[in-house]
Amino acid sequence: MSKLAVTEIDRLVGKRIQQKRKEFGLSAAELSEKIGIAQQQLSRYERGENKINISHLVEIASYLNVDIGWFFIDCVSEQTENRKRKFIPVSEENIRSRLEFHLDQLSADKKRGLLIFLETFL
Repeated sequence: MSKLAVTEIDRLVGKRIQQKRKEFGLSAAELSEKIGIAQQQLSRYERGENKINISHLVEIASYLNVDIGWFFIDCVSEQTENRKRKFIPVSEENIRSRLEFHLDQLSADKKRGLLIFLETFL
């Protein structure tokens, strides 16, 4: 399995994780223990050396009581904003069908992670 290339977005998200962790007065060791990952892995995320696992980001956001979108504030380019404006709505029935299809493909752990992720937006 090939390793995914780290991007500027990974570095920006990592900086935001570190910023919020420090605002809470937590060490990397304390936060990593709370979310169940190795301290070295959290440090690699914060330095932008590794791509962050989305379930880890959801756990971090949940523990630090921050909307997951906050980590991406500096990551949206003007080009992305322009693409959002061109979005074509999909019917409710189509959305439901696609969600059900993809949900069936997920493991129980990924379903739980997705639920946590979705509940951060409600």
